[in-house]
Amino acid sequence: MIAKVLNIGLIYSMGARSLRRYANYIYGVQFTLEEAVEFRRRFFAAYSGVRAFHRRMSTSPLASVRTLSERIRSWPEGREPKLTELLNTRVQGTAADIMKHALALLHVALKGTGAKLLCCVHDELLVEAPRAQAEEVAEIVESTMKEAGSRFLRHVPLEVEVILTQNWAGKK
Repeated sequence: MIAKVLNIGLIYSMGARSLRRYANYIYGVQFTLEEAVEFRRRFFAAYSGVRAFHRRMSTSPLASVRTLSERIRSWPEGREPKLTELLNTRVQGTAADIMKHALALLHVALKGTGAKLLCCVHDELLVEAPRAQAEEVAEIVESTMKEAGSRFLRHVPLEVEVILTQNWAGKK
């Protein structure tokens, strides 16, 4: 669980104090301020590319930022965006681009399967399928999500987890 806290918190440039509060409040994970400082040091030592990305974003005066699909988010003149906004837009905006592309691909890929796309929430899709086609539909959803990811993430594979369950509440 600490790895999830670090990946989510530090990718958006949380300081040690914020990271500690976030870990406890959202995940119930507790560690000392000294441990948070050490976690940050080790994370950025291991992921120097993330540190370089943060530096680039924080030292360039930007009034707009682009996702990997080249979609632009801009801020009003005279309002300089916070570093967390710049970082979040690049990461979450690109995730949204991937999901939108996946939805367009799935619309075609699911034809004839009896499956229905019911809902999209952040990075999750809820698809309903006849029991007899569930495995086939799961494979279609997984491969389609990976295909959508590969359009934008050319050097990093998109990890996809598909869960078959009777209802959304039953997913674990």
